[in-house]
Amino acid sequence: MFKIIILIIFLILMYVVLKQEKRSIKFSFLIYFSLLSVVFMSGQMYISSTYSLTDDPVDGGFTKLYNWVSLFLYFYLVPLVIIIGFKVFKFTNESFQNIWTRIAMLIFWLVVLVGIGYVLPFIFILLFYGFAP
Repeated sequence: MFKIIILIIFLILMYVVLKQEKRSIKFSFLIYFSLLSVVFMSGQMYISSTYSLTDDPVDGGFTKLYNWVSLFLYFYLVPLVIIIGFKVFKFTNESFQNIWTRIAMLIFWLVVLVGIGYVLPFIFILLFYGFAP
């Protein structure tokens, strides 16, 4: 249940981030992430029930779950970084008039995006895979 709540919060945050974009872009990303979340959670529930990960785990079950979570990590992470990068680029170009200030802010935001891209996989795996062996 906790994982479903996390995905719903993620979808709400994506709606807020994409609120001022074109209607087609907003709905295409929201449909993408919604369908991705349904497939991801159904696959995770299937693996958990097939390999009985909650009671008496079958050998190879945690490996299947880890492979499933790490595959979907990239399906979530790459579009998310693209969306955030686009929004930051748009914000920086609108906010700063001086070219050197704009370049400095773009470099700063690039470093922040690289940091987010480095930390987010750990958080995603911790949330959806957990501390399993």
